[in-house]
Amino acid sequence: MRLGLIAAVLLASAAIAPAHAQQAQGELQPEEFGNVKIPPDTEMLFSVDLALNHVVDGRTYVLDAKTLKPLGIIGTSFLGMINVPNGTKDIYVATSHQTRTTRGERFDFVEIYSGEDLTFKEEIPISNNRAQALNYRALLQPSADFKYLYVQNATPATSVTVVDMAAKKQIGDIPNPGCYGIFPASKTATRIATLCGDGTLGTIDVKADGTGEMKASEAIFDPDKDAIFTSGYRWGEHWVLPSYAGNIYIINVDGETATLIDKIEVSKGVDGDWRPGGYQPLAVHDKNGVAYMLMHSNGTEGSHKNPAEEIWAVDLKEKKVVGRSKSVPGIALTVSQGDSPALFATDGLKAEVVRYDVPAAGKDFVLEPSATAPGGATPDQIEVR
Repeated sequence: MRLGLIAAVLLASAAIAPAHAQQAQGELQPEEFGNVKIPPDTEMLFSVDLALNHVVDGRTYVLDAKTLKPLGIIGTSFLGMINVPNGTKDIYVATSHQTRTTRGERFDFVEIYSGEDLTFKEEIPISNNRAQALNYRALLQPSADFKYLYVQNATPATSVTVVDMAAKKQIGDIPNPGCYGIFPASKTATRIATLCGDGTLGTIDVKADGTGEMKASEAIFDPDKDAIFTSGYRWGEHWVLPSYAGNIYIINVDGETATLIDKIEVSKGVDGDWRPGGYQPLAVHDKNGVAYMLMHSNGTEGSHKNPAEEIWAVDLKEKKVVGRSKSVPGIALTVSQGDSPALFATDGLKAEVVRYDVPAAGKDFVLEPSATAPGGATPDQIEVR
């Protein structure tokens, strides 16, 4: 008898269900999709993830710099380079695509994304000899007036692709043999410098047809005893570059050839053999003239990728260390440019982004994390705008 009741209930339910289902379907409204506008006063943090375990699917995670809450993701495909310059809302990506994801014909582009809602805007085809490498600032740089975008190539022969941003096309590939990295001049939009293996910098004046010849500077550093990181930071009219041995080189690239303005021996006389390390070991606060460096102890030849144990503050005008603080194992560092700056480090062990509020002038330089967030699978570059 009990089985009969159950069977009757099931049959009744089966008869009634379609009517209810039809009524429910009639009430459903289609979901509307769209992109959320990012408030214009939002300071954005960009954690660039080369996604080493699935490298064809690189990404940039965009976070609110104050809270480290996520704002969105930009796909950067295979080892895509990203640049988020001040003075424009656009986000530039130089990347590669293959017709069958991991095989097939290769196509390279400069892709442009909106900084207002992170949507794709347009793409510009470029030659497929760009450097497919870890993410470094110096591999993708705009001219000071955004007329040109420069892309570092390596096949392994090195050259620089010149993209005319107004014409939306590549206008040339300029050889920079024996040199690597792009450091645009601040005053002359058609002038770039490049870091060379013999201790010089080459200067290229880009002509309207996309050609140019390289002029070598005098020797600026010793590549055997004190090689320079390609991850430099523009400070006013100069570029600030750390060296493997623990020095800071301040270089002017606005002249016909590059010139050394100053060399600061940051770790000289400090016990512990401290040296810079990581993939992006230095950032500069423009107004304060303070460089922040990721530093590790017991540095030796080949330790230049070691994660940080401390962050050092170096006054570039006074040429001295003005603060040292413990740090997460940082491999990349950047700093916001406001009156109350914050440092952002990529924790190389946890793949996290860490925010440090910089103490006000006159207070002890002690850094305590104020926020953390996932930075991706294998983040190695971090930028703030």
